[in-house]
Amino acid sequence: MSVAWNVPFVKTVHKQPYAAISPSRPELSQAGKTVLVLGGSISIGLSIAKSFVQASASHVIVTGRRQTVLDNAVAELKAEAKGSGTTITGISSDMADLAATEKLWDELKHRGIVVDVLVLNGVNAGPAKPLLEAGLAPVWNAFEANVRALLDHTERFRKQEGSSNRSKAGFLHYLINLSTVAIHLYEVEAKAIPTYALTKSAGTLLVQLIANDTDPSDLQVISFNPGSILSESARNVGFDETSFPWDDGNALSLALFLCLLRLRVRLLTPGTRETPRPFRRLECD
Repeated sequence: MSVAWNVPFVKTVHKQPYAAISPSRPELSQAGKTVLVLGGSISIGLSIAKSFVQASASHVIVTGRRQTVLDNAVAELKAEAKGSGTTITGISSDMADLAATEKLWDELKHRGIVVDVLVLNGVNAGPAKPLLEAGLAPVWNAFEANVRALLDHTERFRKQEGSSNRSKAGFLHYLINLSTVAIHLYEVEAKAIPTYALTKSAGTLLVQLIANDTDPSDLQVISFNPGSILSESARNVGFDETSFPWDDGNALSLALFLCLLRLRVRLLTPGTRETPRPFRRLECD
């Protein structure tokens, strides 16, 4: 399957990183922040973790289910962070498992770690079959990973001890949710992997509703589509290099979200009608 994008109303389309959104820009510095990237041992999650290292975050924590893969990611991040002062930590954890999630946040508490930025990455794509052929159990498993896990981790993030002290010290908290084009592109991705489209739609709506109830002066809620990335999950459900005009998954959209972290607007809350200036031409200026 192959598809080409036709968006004539978009004058400039970037598929590679460019200087204006480089994580190394001083204006995008994440110095002093502790970042937890769920599913940060591979693909998009690992690229996000690298972006935070390049943006001088104080502590970058990544999780993953497979210990060997996690160890490799930690080694790669430590090499990226060499000489920067950024601490790298890897914790084996399945973000969709309730007991594992409780253990993760208990471990962070025991270590005295307060998370400033939580990245909701990681996904269960579900079977590549029509919903009524996929079976209830696989579809519901995807709901547990793509919806329930988001709520579980976000609730624990908001209730962590020491969070209010960080706020008083001037640190905003950020909740970053990775959405997907599959919640919009029903004739392509949703048709091929409807369980993924269904559950990611629900997960994105969950984050939207959390944003509606949240004071943005304390918590910035950001939900963004990282672009068309040929990730491990995409390959597992049958996509390959010929399926889409893929984006550069290592840098472009992952650097762009650092621009979002600099904005002091109610990104997912009612009342914001003006398009923030940095996004009128997809630049942080």
